[in-house]
Amino acid sequence: MLRRVFRPTQALAALAVAGSLLVPRAASAEVTLVDKDGWKVFITGRVQAFLNYNKGDGHPEPGVVDGNGASVVLRGGGQLPADAYHEYPAARTDANGVPLEPTAADRVGKIEEMRLRTGFVGNVLGFGIRKQINDTTDVLAYTAVTTYIDSTTRRKYLEVRPDWRESFLKITAPWGSVTAGRFLTLFSRGATEITYLYGFKYGLGWPGSVSSISGSGPGAGHVGFGVLGNGFGGGIAYATPLLAGAQINVALFDANSLVGSGQWERVKYPRAETEITFEKKLGGTGMFKLFANGAWQKVYNKETPANGTILGAGYGGRLEVGPVHLGLAGHYGRGVGLDFALQPSEAIWDSRMPDLKMRTFSGYYAQLMVSALKSLDLSAGAGMTAVKQNAEDKVDLTDDDGTPATPSCCDKNLDPANPTPKIDSVGFVTIKQQLGISAGATIHVTENIHVALEYFRAMFQWYRPTPAVAGTGNPKQNLNVVNAGLTYTW
Repeated sequence: MLRRVFRPTQALAALAVAGSLLVPRAASAEVTLVDKDGWKVFITGRVQAFLNYNKGDGHPEPGVVDGNGASVVLRGGGQLPADAYHEYPAARTDANGVPLEPTAADRVGKIEEMRLRTGFVGNVLGFGIRKQINDTTDVLAYTAVTTYIDSTTRRKYLEVRPDWRESFLKITAPWGSVTAGRFLTLFSRGATEITYLYGFKYGLGWPGSVSSISGSGPGAGHVGFGVLGNGFGGGIAYATPLLAGAQINVALFDANSLVGSGQWERVKYPRAETEITFEKKLGGTGMFKLFANGAWQKVYNKETPANGTILGAGYGGRLEVGPVHLGLAGHYGRGVGLDFALQPSEAIWDSRMPDLKMRTFSGYYAQLMVSALKSLDLSAGAGMTAVKQNAEDKVDLTDDDGTPATPSCCDKNLDPANPTPKIDSVGFVTIKQQLGISAGATIHVTENIHVALEYFRAMFQWYRPTPAVAGTGNPKQNLNVVNAGLTYTW
């Protein structure tokens, strides 16, 4: 039985999630610095800060055991207490005043903390140079740096390192456009745009990591809760011209290694991604946009010819009718990740398997925004990301730990005196689903100053151990998040 396995820190995962989400370039304003002889130099940017309050359950792992009485590891999802304030019940004594051993509930405790954080996008300063070569051809060079306001593990003496997240060249002509450099990837781009445009353009959302024990960074919006963050990558992309509202995007991106998976950290070929979109205006008051995207990547064993395939698809659409904006999105795939696309995590793979057997993920997301007033936006969202177990996640079918393996058939390897086979637990359970609901209000004080107030409820649920203790349910962790902050854009 496995007692302990590799688990990436929640903070590192959150840093990668938050770092994968930035303003779609088309949505940013530009401040022109120079416009001369066909050359245009401009800047874009934003600064934001949020007061973030988190309260809820501690991580349930200390209290989870299987039907054999052994402790069980929870893989993927949830929030470890780390350096967050972790409240435990007062010590208990018996009638004679003798201290009692802590119960499982005592060891789980509660989490409560308040932090100062960067918002969903982060503090961004971008520089661009555009050249109009002729009447039909435009060349753009753009680079942007992102920084955060929160320090690693709340240590103000530690530096906040700048993150040069974007740097690309784009040529636009009648035959379409070519983009080369580091820019937003295509897989799950549509869902990420929805959570930004209709939910957290001036907000924070889910903080990604309550404690940030190994890093700092902006929030995650609805990423991990129905949204698979697309992220940035080095690549080359081609987009066709718009044809009756339709456009095809294809790209090759530098491959992503599954760090931490042991033998499965080698790659040979770039990752292929694509997105097809169709957009149409609805009179002068609205529009709708449909999208479908996908990704394909191979990963290889470091010591053998064995390989595995990551394959995923995303889909959805946006509808705007007057002040009402609605976005719907979903994704499905093998090994695509829990929070952001191709996220290295034990939620993806089973490290015990001699071949790379990845789990299947699915997600569903809805986001509504109503701009009843020019100065006020109201939003609400709900989303769920689910993980499907492999057969090997349920019971141990191999005698590899000194405990007899679970019989593969009801009449084999049974003790005649005990005809009921003893099930050998694998010692872990994977995350089953992450459900999030959100609501918020944004006040546009001026065209450039925006104040946001938000609520987010995160609900994590793991599978039950096999065998499970009679009368017990799925391990769970629920957290409530309240955010209030200010964003200045230019």
